[in-house]
Order: sequence, then C-alpha cells, then structure tokens
Amino acid sequence: LDCSKILSMYVGESEKNVRKIFDDFRDIASKSKTEPILLLNEADQFLSARTSATSSADKMHNQMQNIFLEQIERFEGILIATTNLLENIDSAFSRRFNYKVEFKKPNFSQRVELWQKMLPKDAPYEKDFDSKVLATYSLTGGQINLIVKNTAFKVAVKEKPLFRLEDFIDEINREKDGNFDGEKSMGFLSK
Repeated sequence: LDCSKILSMYVGESEKNVRKIFDDFRDIASKSKTEPILLLNEADQFLSARTSATSSADKMHNQMQNIFLEQIERFEGILIATTNLLENIDSAFSRRFNYKVEFKKPNFSQRVELWQKMLPKDAPYEKDFDSKVLATYSLTGGQINLIVKNTAFKVAVKEKPLFRLEDFIDEINREKDGNFDGEKSMGFLSK
C-alpha cells in the first residue's frame, strides 16, 4: 500500500481511507488460502509524532493517527511498515511493532557483491574493468542500481558501446552531488 494515497485534503476522507485499508485486508485475508501481508510503504507520512492540535489540519491528522493506532491494536496478521525517517515515528506506534529492523548502508564487501549482481553479465567491458574500484564509493543498494541503469543508458547510445569505469564514476559523482543526504550549501548569485 502506497501511504501517500491515504491522506486526503477533505474532512473525514483520510479517516475513511485508514479504515478501508484494514477492512480490505480482512476481506482479502478471509478469501486467501495463504496469510497475506499488509505492507505500508513510506509509513512515516501518518505514523509521525502527534502534535498538540492548534489547527483543524492538526486535529484531523491526529484523529487519523488515533484511528490507525486503534486499527493496528486490533490487527490480526502480518503488518510491515517502511520508513526512511524512523526518528519521526510516534512512540505509540513504535510500541505496537514487535520488531524494528534497520538496514544500514552496505560495507565494502557487501558493495562488491551488489555491484557484481547488478552489473550486466554479458555486456562489453573495457580491459581491466574492476568492480571493486566502484565498491570503494559508499553507496546504498538503491544508488548502485540507479547508477548501473543510468550508465547503461549512457553506454547504449554510444557508437561503440563499452562499459568503462570512468562512465560509472561520472554517474557516481552525479548521484552523490544530487543526493539530499549530505549537507549542501545553497545561495543566490547576483550580478
């Protein structure tokens, strides 16, 4: 379930959407021969810390969260919630999950394995191409996947398609420069 589809700007609609998720799950579970899993992707959108309700929007968001807490409390099945913002999750929600699993950035040997798995197997590579050089860059699996795809697109339009380390490193640098994880300085230039 894509959690961005739950939130609505209309009064009462988000709360209905929350109830519908769990009602639909119960319906699917009753018809299924195997136990389904409810996966809430990007769950931080509604599992975030509750606020002291000062505006009507805050009150609606808190109401939706209360309904979610209620539904999770009564939930019978396997529920998985994903987030990149674990620190923003309300402690009331956190207590309702039996297990919390953190996926850290892969270490060097794990990155070597990721590169080897994601690089095209029968593609033309430059002489002395060594994926271990690429693994020296601290990247996530998702970033490596994106870099492989972007490099493949770049190589595909060349007159003589050949995977070179330089092309991958260019894409790595573009990914790192465009990544929002680190601190960036931003300003305005006047002439």
